Amino acid sequence: MERKLAAIMAGDIAGYSRLMAEDEAATYAELRSVFDDIIEPSVERHGGRIFKSAGDGFLAAFPSVNEALDAAIGIQVGFAESPFNLRLGINLGDVIEDSGDMFGDGVNVASRLESMAEPGSIFVSAAVVRSADRGRSDLFHRIGFRQVKNIPEQLEVYAVRLDGASGSGFRRLTRALHRSRGAAPYAIGLSVLFLVIAASQVPGLKAMTETIADRVTWLSGVADVDRRPSVAVLPFDNMSGDTGQNYFADGLTEDIITELARNPELQVIARNSTFALRGEAADIREVGEKLDAGYIVEGSARRVGDQLRVVAQLIDTRSGAHLWSRSYDRRVADVFAVQTELTTEIVSHLVSYVRESEVAGASKRPTENLQAYDLVLQARDRYKHGSKDKEALLAARALYHRALELDPGYALARAHLGMTYIIDMTQAVSGRATMADVETGLSEARQAIRLDPNLAIGYQVLSFGLAASGDYPGAMQAARRAAEFNPNDPDSLMALAKAQVRFGDYREAVSNAERARRLHPMAPEYYTYVHGQALYAAGRLEEADSVIGECLIRAPQDADCLLIRTALLAGRGDVAEAQVAMARLVQTKPEFSLASERNYRRFGDSPLMDQFLRELSRAKAPETALRSGFIERNTA
Repeated sequence: MERKLAAIMAGDIAGYSRLMAEDEAATYAELRSVFDDIIEPSVERHGGRIFKSAGDGFLAAFPSVNEALDAAIGIQVGFAESPFNLRLGINLGDVIEDSGDMFGDGVNVASRLESMAEPGSIFVSAAVVRSADRGRSDLFHRIGFRQVKNIPEQLEVYAVRLDGASGSGFRRLTRALHRSRGAAPYAIGLSVLFLVIAASQVPGLKAMTETIADRVTWLSGVADVDRRPSVAVLPFDNMSGDTGQNYFADGLTEDIITELARNPELQVIARNSTFALRGEAADIREVGEKLDAGYIVEGSARRVGDQLRVVAQLIDTRSGAHLWSRSYDRRVADVFAVQTELTTEIVSHLVSYVRESEVAGASKRPTENLQAYDLVLQARDRYKHGSKDKEALLAARALYHRALELDPGYALARAHLGMTYIIDMTQAVSGRATMADVETGLSEARQAIRLDPNLAIGYQVLSFGLAASGDYPGAMQAARRAAEFNPNDPDSLMALAKAQVRFGDYREAVSNAERARRLHPMAPEYYTYVHGQALYAAGRLEEADSVIGECLIRAPQDADCLLIRTALLAGRGDVAEAQVAMARLVQTKPEFSLASERNYRRFGDSPLMDQFLRELSRAKAPETALRSGFIERNTA
């Protein structure tokens, strides 16, 4: 027996037993074909060895993590033409080799990763992520911690982005062509296939390769779409007969949205978009179409004294069918248990399984003090993010302070309190905030994270505060953590997109901004601005012009959208129109100047920043502000 460190790949074909029952001979023949033509050649090509196979599953060992990853990606791409869906798991760990077979936790963990992977995906352990080449960091998407059978400690799980690896342009193109059913899209793809392959081999043409792949996918009409179920939670009705209890029903709704959004297998529509439909007596199919949601959760809350009744139902918006309904009668002190049961049941009806660790995570009480929780609900109802209402912000801040007096360890209250200080400075709400307020906000955010290391809003607040203080690398790192912990929160995704624009990761910025807008169909204009800014930075100028135009139709005096519009006009040579747009910008925002833009570094230290300033100069931007005042760092 020999003990050694090895990268282990576990594979299994989803639904194989059902396929065998339908047509045993054809299924077995196809199985042998994929093993002989796809799996075994790819494993051997990357120095691996299959040491165990049983029916539709196999285990393979590789000399390095990078070889295992390359083999896994090659296998999944090869399966694009196959009738099978393959699940793959990869782990790096100690194994015992005996007579050609391998045993130990290194093998067991790989098998557990495979069993929890979605069909067609690759799940890997944190050990694999840490050991992979640094250049592969964008290849991984964090899923979170999972508890698995016979493994005492929770596993930190990541999914491999199949369109984010080396040679991504080729794989995205081939998978798009496999999915295409029409002759025209196929012809378009085939006509440029060899160009893409050739260009991908030349380092200087990598960006061109990616652009060609994106355009061919778009032309063929088979662009990758997010196929996860999308769910919208409509604001629960307050049935208490007391309008003063509206905040309680709203807060319960928001917390259910937040808990659902933690599940990476769902798309969850943002709270502001669903709350915008409050009171509309529309057909549920129309609501689903308006919000781009396949499922709607609606319900009511009735709070009388210490008694609470919550009713909820899940509706399929395509058919209008009621899939599930449930009523809960509890004491108010059990509100957290109600949230847990609601969230668990909704998730279980939208995805194939709910992992025990997710249920445990949802059931964790944010505070044992119900009065503190009630104060936080009131504060969130009093002040909404983006508002310029000074009195509302200060009132909400006071409520958060009162909540923390009752429970100093209430992490969520600390994060929201920190946000009030940072927003006051970055958006000049009270007109009295200074950088000392930003430091106060950062201190609260850091305390919140220490109290709850998995609190997405804590990292979001930290990101805003670090950006306001000029620590852009730190802001970027915090934004990534916020998006990892809550992958369906549009505010976190938009904050990450903003940071990525500053650091030159333009393609990912566009992707995150688009996803944030899908999750928040009725988002404020800031979302449209960041999306347009990301498109401008990525060189997709026609699309940027369209998005910014959409912003200015709804908000003609939006300073951020006017700014990008000015640069777009000057960049394409429409100098006279650019000067008109600049005049509108200065009229709307007299404190604007080239000096403030140089200081803000909207596009970081990239060549694009210099180009942007030149385009503004051509539009006759003032060198110094016409009216002195606060230079806004719009980070939120």
